[in-house]
Amino acid sequence: MWRPTIDEIEQLYERHAKHLEATHWGKFLALAPDGRYLVGEDDVAVVEEAIKQFGRGNFVLLRVGLLYSDIVRHLPTRVVSQRYPYLEVAWRVRHIERNDWAYADTGFEGALIVPDIYESLFGREDVLSLVQTADGQGHQVAAFVGQVTIIGIHETIPARVLAFGNEFLLGRRVLDRYKVTFDRGWQVVVEKV
Repeated sequence: MWRPTIDEIEQLYERHAKHLEATHWGKFLALAPDGRYLVGEDDVAVVEEAIKQFGRGNFVLLRVGLLYSDIVRHLPTRVVSQRYPYLEVAWRVRHIERNDWAYADTGFEGALIVPDIYESLFGREDVLSLVQTADGQGHQVAAFVGQVTIIGIHETIPARVLAFGNEFLLGRRVLDRYKVTFDRGWQVVVEKV
């Protein structure tokens, strides 16, 4: 399993992918240790294709020009959560499928973060993602291809699920699909419009 340092990733990026900034700024980039790469708009599609081409855990996921990958209609179309600012989500990674309450975090660009205790249960990561926390620190985070659904909306969303920290965070890769209202610290309303 390839576990480069952030400095090693930066050097690899400079050598093999820096030239992409002129034409692919902000797109997702899977970068292998030998310099091969894939670029695309959809993080999950890039990860899935990179697994096929480079092998599971043998590449990192970045954003072109940004280095970090996260700085993410017939059934009921409206959900109200009285458990402000949390939403109940169903999520799945490999053999693990659960429902949990996730903090609706508009500062997280990705789809879903689950506590890092799940990393060992999932097995080997699909990709190593670099994330930047609000304090400006960079972290290497195990990421897995999975899916997430807001309970009550009944729309399954392919997602890159990060195992990091100690709580569930639902990010903008999911929230931006809907109209989300944080109602005066009392409730969270999610509407499919």
